Amino acid sequence: MKGDRDVLCRLSPGTGMLVRLAVALMGTLLGACAPMIHAPSPAAVQVPAMAKTVAMMQGAHPLHPGAWPEQDWWQGLQVAQIDGLLHHALTHSPQIMAAQSELDWAAAMSRLHGAALGPQINGAARITPLQFSGNGPFGALGLGNKLYDSGALGLGFRQALDFWGKRQDLWKAALGGERTANARLADTRRLLAGAIVRRYLDWCMASRQYALTESLLTLAEKRAGLAKTRQRLGIDSQIPLARQRERVASLRAHAEHWAGLADDARAELAELTDTDPDSLPMHPQYPQGDILPALPLHLRLDLLAHRPDVQAARDAALARMADTRAARAEFYPDISFSALLDLDSASVATLLNPASFAYSLGPAIHLPFFTSGALHARLHAAEAQQSEAVAIYEQTVQRAVRQVLTALSAWTSETRQWSAQRQGERSVAQQETLVTRRRALGIDDESAVLALQEAAVQKRMQEDLAHYESLRAWAELETALGGGYGHP
Repeated sequence: MKGDRDVLCRLSPGTGMLVRLAVALMGTLLGACAPMIHAPSPAAVQVPAMAKTVAMMQGAHPLHPGAWPEQDWWQGLQVAQIDGLLHHALTHSPQIMAAQSELDWAAAMSRLHGAALGPQINGAARITPLQFSGNGPFGALGLGNKLYDSGALGLGFRQALDFWGKRQDLWKAALGGERTANARLADTRRLLAGAIVRRYLDWCMASRQYALTESLLTLAEKRAGLAKTRQRLGIDSQIPLARQRERVASLRAHAEHWAGLADDARAELAELTDTDPDSLPMHPQYPQGDILPALPLHLRLDLLAHRPDVQAARDAALARMADTRAARAEFYPDISFSALLDLDSASVATLLNPASFAYSLGPAIHLPFFTSGALHARLHAAEAQQSEAVAIYEQTVQRAVRQVLTALSAWTSETRQWSAQRQGERSVAQQETLVTRRRALGIDDESAVLALQEAAVQKRMQEDLAHYESLRAWAELETALGGGYGHP
């Protein structure tokens, strides 16, 4: 940065050695005045130790080690509907388009700063009719009251000599901004994909619970019919019938509740995927099979760095560090080399005459003698921004660790509950088969069979809830792991 009283010196080839030594000494003295950088470096950020915590959470049911999660981890659900929705959302969502625009701007800025490192060549041409006043200074020389069709052709060359690395650091900062924008785009995809998968699973869960509640309602209505018949025949009092009618009313309310949740999830899914609600199917495609996420044996910083938000924070901190180095380089002389070839004539007719030729070439040095503290203020501002970026990077790493541990804890807990529910469901199914046989033999009546069928449906509802909670926790864990951004 040029100071308030920068000195511009053009040194011709005949300049004496004394001037050269004076300039060199002046640059050395100015460089000695450049303060040291005290802002922290992102290399000092360390990931919290968590290997023992992960092992304790896994307990007797450790996760299967595998490759680092892919960015399209949702394909593990084997649901074509989700694949189609995510493909549309990740290419047409306004969030994605906004992040892509930010990346395009950052890429253009990095090219702009990169261009400053190369030579600059400019051309100019002009034809300017002019007439001097007869009473002015040129008129006194006999040049007044005459029309001149003056013209000029020029070719200029300039090359900045980046001895202190200022322009190089500015370019590195711009490249860091581009990498940051690219990582933020990937993080937008990560968060959007996680939100879509979780909302789709909510839609599946609510739809399944609604369908099972309807089945339960049908069984309850049959039991209410049997209770009414038994009351009419004088076998039972009105109390069993009143209880069954109350249960029917309660189940109808529950069915409406699940139907409303399914409609809400479907509407929010349409918003997340930037899809018209009428374009979505009325019913979801349910995932099949057991889904187990893959987790590396050891969670280290080099693995968590593949989360795009962690990578974005790191790249931003590195970019701010390059900005700080560039601000410190402002204390040193700014040196460049320039050349000018020019044809200039008062008449276009003689523009190409050899006598119209002029040139200049040589280095230029700008020395910031006095800036009223502007250079120090600029450096301190850059150091503050670097310190802030490093703090954000460290905070992002800690948040990533917390999210992974929280998601891992939820996944292991929900998976164990699902396993327990599945065992209970098999037990109820066996009882239902036994009662059906007893009824066929005339041992039990239809009311007992309906009661066991209701218990089986209720158990299936609990198992389905545990199943989808487990799948939702799996989606949270995959989202927390980051999808392997930048992993080779």
